[in-house]
Amino acid sequence: MNLSAQLQQLSTLLQPYPFGIGGSCLLWQLGLEANPGDIDVVCREQDFDAICQLLAQHYSPEAVTFNPDFVTRHFARFSQPGQRDIELMAGIAVLQQGKLIEWTFHPERCYWQNQICFMPASDWLELYGLFNRPKRVETLKRYLAQSNSPCAKRDAV
Repeated sequence: MNLSAQLQQLSTLLQPYPFGIGGSCLLWQLGLEANPGDIDVVCREQDFDAICQLLAQHYSPEAVTFNPDFVTRHFARFSQPGQRDIELMAGIAVLQQGKLIEWTFHPERCYWQNQICFMPASDWLELYGLFNRPKRVETLKRYLAQSNSPCAKRDAV
């Protein structure tokens, strides 16, 4: 299944819940990434268990190894042969220099495009900063500074 079809299918499946697709799939949608490795989905903490149960009906849950600096409260990975893995997260938090930094998901900032629910680029600029991904941060900063699209203008707050 191609990426667009998988993202559309996933967005339709998760539509009853507030969620957003970000990470490399968002960069792909913005024309900044050629081949995303997986699908990052962010949801609210109170919806995490229900979404996990829903995903488990269509995908296989996978074991996860955690980085000790990533202290996100809810994280799960799902896979299906021939498709990109899905990483579901909620209650995102990291440790930076021993200090806990929490990030709040705002589903009202997500937007639908081509039947896919995407998170705003500005959210992933923050997240990539927290995840210590400087190349991704620079890519999104350049995009937000250069873009004239309505979504980018809305995101560049």
